[in-house]
Amino acid sequence: MVNMKTLINTGLALVLCLSFLAVSPVRADDVLTWEDCVRAAMANNPSLNAKRRSLEQSEYNYKDAFNTYLPSIGLSHGYSLGGPQFSGGGRGSWSAGISASETLWSMSNNSSYRSSKLTYEQAKIAYEIESASLRKTLYSKFMTLLVEQEQEKVNDKVLKIRRENANLTKLKYESGRESLGNMKYAQAQYNQARISNQKSARALENARRELLSAMGENEYRKITVKAALKTPDSSFTESELRYALENSPIMKNQRITLEKTRENVKSADSKFYPSISASQSLNWSGDREFPNDSKRWSVGISLSLPIFSGGLTHLYHTRKAAQAGLKAAEETYRSAKMELENSLRSAHAGLLNACETVAAGQQMLDASEERYKEAHINYMSGNMSFINFETVEQNLVDAQQNQLQYLKTANEQKINLENLLGVTLEK
Repeated sequence: MVNMKTLINTGLALVLCLSFLAVSPVRADDVLTWEDCVRAAMANNPSLNAKRRSLEQSEYNYKDAFNTYLPSIGLSHGYSLGGPQFSGGGRGSWSAGISASETLWSMSNNSSYRSSKLTYEQAKIAYEIESASLRKTLYSKFMTLLVEQEQEKVNDKVLKIRRENANLTKLKYESGRESLGNMKYAQAQYNQARISNQKSARALENARRELLSAMGENEYRKITVKAALKTPDSSFTESELRYALENSPIMKNQRITLEKTRENVKSADSKFYPSISASQSLNWSGDREFPNDSKRWSVGISLSLPIFSGGLTHLYHTRKAAQAGLKAAEETYRSAKMELENSLRSAHAGLLNACETVAAGQQMLDASEERYKEAHINYMSGNMSFINFETVEQNLVDAQQNQLQYLKTANEQKINLENLLGVTLEK
């Protein structure tokens, strides 16, 4: 009879195993769409998260800057001992008080607050720029993995062609209808195709790691991306160009920089204007810790105007330096706008060229496939030499390889144009 204790232990072990399998299922290869990669990058990419935290920091600093308009309040409580001589016999005194002060008007404080707001706006734009840059990187890695997946399929086709030709050439050599050199050459091509497959497998692994890194994932896992590898839309209108010249993150950042420079001029001008502040206080003093027998209050208003703060010519030169900086910033803004327009037109031209190359490449691929079918029949029937057949075969292989790169280049040109337009991950 089976021992009851053994049965119980076996049952417990079985339950534990089933529980482990329930919470830790064996996961097959992960198939990711572009939207899946975007969601993962937005949640996990460290560079984007850092910009998000910087934006949060700037928001708090901006909110804190509003305190320049609010009163400052202070409490005091103290004890002192004194007398006519150091020999002793002094008398103790307690004091307590509350005071408040507030700047009623200050051009310098106003300028400082506006500068904090502009810094916050610039942090928003910095996040948009980082998001657009990450989108470009992520799409490039996504496209690389997609192309490597297709490359693996193409290499399998090439390997099949090379294997069939190596076997065919060997049979023809053994029957005396082909030369030894041609047979060895066909075998060498087959071996090269096998090596290409091994290289493609390593490139595929590397592409997976790079995409995972762009998504912000530290651990490697076997992923596959799912998308149609096709010619992208190449339309681009003048209205899109004009909109980008005013609203792309690049130009918004330049515009905020220009506004901050204008604010520097206002800040320099503020030193020529007075500031007005008010103060109020209420104090008690006596021989008890919380005295109430001697009370004093005061209310005051003051006006402050710097005359030669920092030196006789300090304010004048500070203002002139700020005005010169503003002129430089205006020229920088104008230059950035022209450069962006040229870059957008150049990127669109590159996209059009790449899309036209894809269309021409597809025609070449279709023709090469048809020529290979015809050449294969002619070579088997003895109506074509090996050298001519090998040329046709190589043309097909080149056309297949080239078309993949043409498609990759066209899609990368598209994402480059969208990056200049300021398209972010959120869009």
